[in-house]
Amino acid sequence: MAHSCTIRLLDEVNCVCSGLTRDHIAFFYEKYGIFAENYFFNPKFQLGSWDGKIRYFHKTGKTFITLLPEIVPMIAGLGYDIELEDRRKSASITPPPIDEDFFNQIWDKKNERWWKMRDYQVEMVNTLMANGFGIGIAGTGAGKTGMCAALALSYEKAANLRSIIIVPDTTLTDQTKEAYAFFGLDVGEFSGNAKELKHKHVVSTWQTLKNNPQVITEFQMVIVDEAQGLRGPVLNKLLIEYGKHISYRFGVTGTLPEGESDAWACKVAVGDVQFEIPAHVLIEQGHLSTLDIDIIQLSVNLRPQYEMFLEEVKDDPDLSKTTYTRFKDSYFPDFTSEKSFLHSQPERLDWIAQHLINQSSLDQGNTLCLVNGIPFGKKLAKKIPGAVFLHGKDELEVRKEIYKQFADHDNLIVIATVNIAGTGLDIDRIFNLVFVDIGKSFIRTIQAIGRGLRKAYDKDHFNVSDLCSD
Repeated sequence: MAHSCTIRLLDEVNCVCSGLTRDHIAFFYEKYGIFAENYFFNPKFQLGSWDGKIRYFHKTGKTFITLLPEIVPMIAGLGYDIELEDRRKSASITPPPIDEDFFNQIWDKKNERWWKMRDYQVEMVNTLMANGFGIGIAGTGAGKTGMCAALALSYEKAANLRSIIIVPDTTLTDQTKEAYAFFGLDVGEFSGNAKELKHKHVVSTWQTLKNNPQVITEFQMVIVDEAQGLRGPVLNKLLIEYGKHISYRFGVTGTLPEGESDAWACKVAVGDVQFEIPAHVLIEQGHLSTLDIDIIQLSVNLRPQYEMFLEEVKDDPDLSKTTYTRFKDSYFPDFTSEKSFLHSQPERLDWIAQHLINQSSLDQGNTLCLVNGIPFGKKLAKKIPGAVFLHGKDELEVRKEIYKQFADHDNLIVIATVNIAGTGLDIDRIFNLVFVDIGKSFIRTIQAIGRGLRKAYDKDHFNVSDLCSD
């Protein structure tokens, strides 16, 4: 006799599968338990109070609607008769497809014509609207903010929906608000400086919403810009708990996380990837700048420390045979201590400063250097006449004024922490990108490279120097 399983759709995110046997509940519980990124470093795992997994199917039968296309066939395959109980309240809306003339009332100064959307932009917007949810991936410089504006305006025209777009920092709040206004949207800002909620479309950061999560309940549509941030617990919680009523949920990004648990966090919050056009295709099509990447590994001299070590262990038959290479590889216990040592070496600092000066002295020398620490950034800037250092404590208006100088200067050197300038920054005339010890994170590296991809009237190529240590 077949068992019966009732799947109740509780809201736009959550659902419950009831009627499954205990064994089958255990099967799904284990199948949808994904090891968290770096779980083995977590004290709870090390103490044995947590198995290191994030659960997307719970022992109560609760799971996520975005997983049902996978789960339902498996339940049916186990011999269950399936009943669906839909408790969602919103009606399904699919706006009409857009075309290249969607923003034809906007004058494109750069190309001296009425605004035309690119073919891939049209395709991405239409694909996302056809599904009503999901992630669109497009390389930096692809015009994602314009695509977000087209999405938001399409749902406003179709059903008078209000949207909120969540961006990762205050710099992007300002940029996105300006872009939305340029495309003719009624846009406000919700931040520490402004509480402009009486608009059709609002730009905010997850940091601001963290302290005011109830704000998201006022909207019927959400877009997450730089959607790789959904792997963070705060943003994920905002969409799954406070935004669980929102039917139309989208993410846009240039790069999704490589880690399985991070990718799943994105999936349950806004859905699967529905459209993708990678940066290399946009480069081949001529939409983005070409680039050269030089990885420059700077050698560190630990010979004095090695000689001292050999003197200390000369009576130990094993340790006294330690080679210099082996000693060097094991000298620093962790990256923090290694970074502290590297950033205190005057010869290394001088070499990096001279490299930046050399880059900026080229005919087109505007240089953006990304570093991963404020003290080091300050020391480096002091070594270079005319260089500017920016970090999170600088006022947004100060940063904006510095970034604007890239438009009409040719030999700038701007040093900034990767946390404030490594994602989403919209500057066309960056000719040289220099990274100093920014780490091994795939997302951070790809996003940082994206800062130089935008083309300008006098730029279709740029150079990347990735400075690291041996």
